[in-house]
Amino acid sequence: MNSSTSPISSASVRNILTLLVPRDAQLVAGVEGLDRRVTWATRMRARLPAFESVRGGELALLALSQLRRLDETLPHLLISLHKEGVAAIAVAAPSLVSLGSEAVIMADQFHLPLILLPSTASLEEIEREVITFVVSFRGEIERKATEISHQLMQLSIQGAGLQGVCEHLASTCNKWVILQDANQQVRFQAPPPGDDSPALPAALTEEALWLKGLTRITVPIQIRHEVVGYLSLIGNDGDLDYLERLVLGQVAPILALEFARERERSEVESRYSAEALMDVLQGNYQQPEEMLARARLLGYDLITPQIVTIFELSPDEPEYPAGSPQAQWSKRLRDELLRTWPVSWVSSETRRVLALLPISESIADIADAQGEKGIFTRLERVQVRMQQGNGSNDCLPVYTVGIGRFAKDIQQIPQSHREAQQALEIGRRLFGEGKLHSFARLGIYRLLFHLYGHLELSDFYQETLGPLLESDSRSNSALIETLEGFFRCNGNLSETARTMHLHRNSLLYRLGRIEELLGRSLEDPELRLSLQIALKIRYLQKESK
Repeated sequence: MNSSTSPISSASVRNILTLLVPRDAQLVAGVEGLDRRVTWATRMRARLPAFESVRGGELALLALSQLRRLDETLPHLLISLHKEGVAAIAVAAPSLVSLGSEAVIMADQFHLPLILLPSTASLEEIEREVITFVVSFRGEIERKATEISHQLMQLSIQGAGLQGVCEHLASTCNKWVILQDANQQVRFQAPPPGDDSPALPAALTEEALWLKGLTRITVPIQIRHEVVGYLSLIGNDGDLDYLERLVLGQVAPILALEFARERERSEVESRYSAEALMDVLQGNYQQPEEMLARARLLGYDLITPQIVTIFELSPDEPEYPAGSPQAQWSKRLRDELLRTWPVSWVSSETRRVLALLPISESIADIADAQGEKGIFTRLERVQVRMQQGNGSNDCLPVYTVGIGRFAKDIQQIPQSHREAQQALEIGRRLFGEGKLHSFARLGIYRLLFHLYGHLELSDFYQETLGPLLESDSRSNSALIETLEGFFRCNGNLSETARTMHLHRNSLLYRLGRIEELLGRSLEDPELRLSLQIALKIRYLQKESK
């Protein structure tokens, strides 16, 4: 089975010859090779080997005068280039006679187009012109392939099924479309439009197709690494080029989803869904529209705002036996999430659950803090129901939750995913396992966590709190504790004295002592900001030990 899908350009020698007509180019041999595909252009070097790094499909450009200086003959070089698989050879020479009859006869025998250029032709300009033409030709073909694949994706979304997609593909490419299962049994055939389509042999072997002057290209249809079928295009020999190869490769994933729909969905579709979710979370797609369509195929509407949440078992939790109540935590969590968000996108793993939760427009449009609080509250309720439904807290493994911020469109989802991961990492380090940690609520800890260990951070901490730390260490004066209480009560003296169980005069004395040691007034807003940041650093250091 021919499964070649190499990305060769569909520009042919015939196209290149037309391009070179204004330069007085003439085809002198190898007319039967005009449909060869040209992938690039390359000029002969000034030293042997005359051509280096030939990969096949090139237009080889050379000057007869330069060839003679290398003490090389055109027939010998022609044999070598033919073996390397070049598409055509263009020679700058005074006349056809100067090429020699041996080279012309040999080019005809090899079906290798031999083009005569004027001896004054600039091979450098021609090389540049051909390469530009090949690349632009390829770009246009790729645009057409993308357009066709979009049409087929839309058909699939609309429920056309395997038959509808294959029939449209056959009509668009004007080729036979053959769909086979994993055992290469034909499931469906779609003929090209019109009554003059070539008849297929009963057995679709390479030999049988060759006898009828037909050829085919085939790609496997895969769901992850499992081949579930094969898709083939069959046409006249030499009539399948880059466009068909590109389209075939882009249609295969669409048909893979159609196959998945027909199969028992439980395992296969969940794997495909998990991969698609990771592509959404990590931004692994070319165009947002394609990813939106792919999500819709799986039943998820990513037009609405979303928020990413990550639920992960504590590293201290062991691996539980399959089927045990503890091992079922992810399934129970998934059920609870779907109960609260019926159209949420949830992917479950052994130790982790990823969830993309749709947010109503009304919540997404209100102030961030208020909207985030509503989501946080709903997730807390999920936690409570998990505990209540468990019956015994001992059976429920400890897991921690990281929550990203709102993603108002699909392109913001990867950012929400990174935020959820950071919230999980920072929250469990600073505030412990078994809790919900929201990126939006971490505040300045988001910055300090990633600066922890930097010399500038420790220097700032010592410069800001050093005198108070030294006083507390020397006389056990609890100035740091007083400062924390003062800021916790937003500078309200009465509230601070009450919560710290201090007489007001004792509190005023301590605050005065703080100002004396720092040499500045606590009424100074810059000082207050620096002190509060330094206290956050102190908490970070304490929790990281």
